[in-house]
Amino acid sequence: MTKKTLLPCSLLLSLRLAFVLTVNALPAQAQPAAKLIVRNAYIFSMADTQRTPFHGYLVVANDGTLQTVAAGDPPTSLHAATIYDAHNHWIIPGFISAHSHLWQSAYRGLAADQTLLGWIDALYGNAVKNATAGDLYWFTLEGALDHLRHGITAAYSFNYGGHTRDQSESFNEQAFRAESDSGIRFVHGWEPGHASSTYTPEVASNELSPFLTYTRTRSSPKLLSVMINGGTAFDNTPLQAPLEAALMQKFNVGNQSHYLEQPETQVEDRDKVWPWFTDGGLVTDKLIFGHFIHTDAAILAATGKAHASMSWNPLSNGRLASGTADIPQYLKAGIRVGMGVDGEASADLADPFENLRTGLYAIRDKYENAAIMSPYDVLRLHTVGSADVLSVSDKLGSLERGKQADFLVIDPTRFGHIFDPYATLVFVTSQPDLERVYVAGDLQVDHGALLHQDLNKVQHEVDQRVNLHAHP
Repeated sequence: MTKKTLLPCSLLLSLRLAFVLTVNALPAQAQPAAKLIVRNAYIFSMADTQRTPFHGYLVVANDGTLQTVAAGDPPTSLHAATIYDAHNHWIIPGFISAHSHLWQSAYRGLAADQTLLGWIDALYGNAVKNATAGDLYWFTLEGALDHLRHGITAAYSFNYGGHTRDQSESFNEQAFRAESDSGIRFVHGWEPGHASSTYTPEVASNELSPFLTYTRTRSSPKLLSVMINGGTAFDNTPLQAPLEAALMQKFNVGNQSHYLEQPETQVEDRDKVWPWFTDGGLVTDKLIFGHFIHTDAAILAATGKAHASMSWNPLSNGRLASGTADIPQYLKAGIRVGMGVDGEASADLADPFENLRTGLYAIRDKYENAAIMSPYDVLRLHTVGSADVLSVSDKLGSLERGKQADFLVIDPTRFGHIFDPYATLVFVTSQPDLERVYVAGDLQVDHGALLHQDLNKVQHEVDQRVNLHAHP
């Protein structure tokens, strides 16, 4: 018989305790460190359930999403590759531009005394008419980087499809490369041709399909979606709307259409063009109206009923004397509203802080009522509202667990006494107050300096190319 050795009771208890402690410690040890912890911050989360800003911290997971957004200090057990002390500076979601022409940054200040139609002639009829697809890469890259420098972390990018249809593929591919290289999140706007007996939905489909394949094979992590740049309002035939509607249905893509922007043609645009939108099957929850200023009650009611949306672009509307969209009425009609900084040839400055103020003041002027729209209201439109319009509200627009860690750090030290945080944020903040810009928890801009692109090189390329076409 084998003799058993009995361990003392005290030793058995010690071994059991050591085993329990080891097992309980394993999950914490196995859990990978986060990418980033931001502590000691004053957070404007813009979440529906958290209107009041609070002192707290953010934890960014390694996949670039927000793991925690909470009040107080982070637990000492939390670990991250980087820990950033915000020193009580302000953190807000990255701005989203629901309407941008990134490539137009090459043509700032163009046609300074023209309204929309004269401005279009100056830009498309002269300035850009000799630009190549390679030029558009640099133009788009510069615009995207300028958006990022000003705190815009995501944008709908209306891309120029070339001078002729056979150039569409190369122009779109170059623009897509630029958007991807910039680090901004983006919706790529693809421009179909003009509907005719030869340019049919089948022909357009055979153009769009390979481009969608191209975007999948190049798989940019910052691509939000591909949508159609709608041209129904500028086509002068009823054929364009059903062509675009067919593409939307076949490929399950959205559409952003400029409509009712310029005052000069508003009567014809309402009486003749509106039936093209409705009869052509475009007015659905996948349609975004760009500008959408000179509406009427029937158009607003039908748009709200369809759950369609619009992008409000105060800077360019003011610059081109296009008018002021009645945003309070649009919201009452159930229309989803986002904000955009438009192109830098028509708005000239991709600055969301200026866009907020310009829009808010225009609405208050229109109503002669300072209570008609609050700073909080307009800030939501440029964050949460734009995310909803671009169908990415599950990923962007507010700082909440599971959403992308796209956020800004703002230095409030020059603001003085803070009576109302939202009022100060909207009325006072400007680009020099923007300390840091993060996308997916990665620092992209530090005190105005881009960290992953040489902006001087990009601007030099753009200047050379614009000068070449201006003086061939």
